[in-house]
Amino acid sequence: MVKQSGFVYVPTLRSCYRCGKEFPATDRERVCAVCRKPRERKACPTTRALGFRERQIVELVQQAKLNKEIAYELHLTEGTIKEYLNRIFRKLGVTNRTELAIWAYRQKDAA
Repeated sequence: MVKQSGFVYVPTLRSCYRCGKEFPATDRERVCAVCRKPRERKACPTTRALGFRERQIVELVQQAKLNKEIAYELHLTEGTIKEYLNRIFRKLGVTNRTELAIWAYRQKDAA
C-alpha cells in the first residue's frame, strides 16, 4: 500500500496484453515491465541481389513511372509496389526514387 497525497493506492494484478502473465498494475498499465522493454532485432543478412520483380520495378522507376502506372503495367496493387520499393530501398541503401534511378543508371554504365 502506497500513500500519495492523501489517497491510498492498492496495486491490482492484471494480465499482460502481450505475454498473458499477471503483474501488479498501476493506473492504466496494460503491458508488464518485461514486455515494455524494446526487443532486440535479429541481424538478418541483407543481400544486394535484386529479384526479378524488383529489377522490373527499378527499371520502371528509372523511366519515371508513378506507382499507379507501375502497378497497372505489372498487374499488381499500388500497396504491393510500395512494399517492393521499401524492400529495394533497404537492400540498396537508398532513400528515395531519385537515388534509386541514379543507382540503376550507374549499374547500366558499369555493365
